[in-house]
Formats: sequence, structure tokens, C-alpha cells
Amino acid sequence: MSTARALHLHPDDNVAVCTVAVAAGDCVEIIGSDGTRSEVVATTANTYCNKIALVDIAEGEPILKYGEMIGLASAAIPKGALANDANIASQPRAYADEYILGREA
Repeated sequence: MSTARALHLHPDDNVAVCTVAVAAGDCVEIIGSDGTRSEVVATTANTYCNKIALVDIAEGEPILKYGEMIGLASAAIPKGALANDANIASQPRAYADEYILGREA
């Protein structure tokens, strides 16, 4: 078993981004944006720059990265598992509704 690392980009995120390839069973050190450190054991293999679940995520729950919803879990994602397009469904956003230009703040 080797030690790998992943970045927890925002405190609200339920996934972290792996900085190296991870094998099932690896202990993954999670480094938070504030410098905090924790660990999760990988339950599946994960490639460089893919996401690892930090908590159990139920089907239909939002996937949070950068403090933003990037999609919904299309299947349950156990803590330590790879989170990618196989188990995350992208959700369309109304970006025009989010613009503040031309509106009073």
C-alpha cells in the first residue's frame, strides 16, 4: 500500500482531486485548502486528476467541487471511490441568470 495525495479545493466539497494515480487500498492523504490534512482509503483505482469521494454520496445527491455543484450522483458513490462521468450526471445551468452585469447588485 502506498501513500497518495489529493487536494480538497473548498471546505464544502464532497470530493477531492487526486494529484497522482491511486490504486484500490491506497491510503490517500487529503490536503485541504487551509492546510488541514486527513486521510481516506481508496476503494477503487483512480487516475491522476480524477475525483475521489470524501464521504458516502447517495444517488441523486449533488457533487460539490470548487464549492459549486458540478453534477448529481447517477449512482451511489462510496467514500474512497472514484467519482467521474460514470457515476456523475452533469446538470445544465442557466448561466445568464447568474450574471450580475447589467443588473443592480
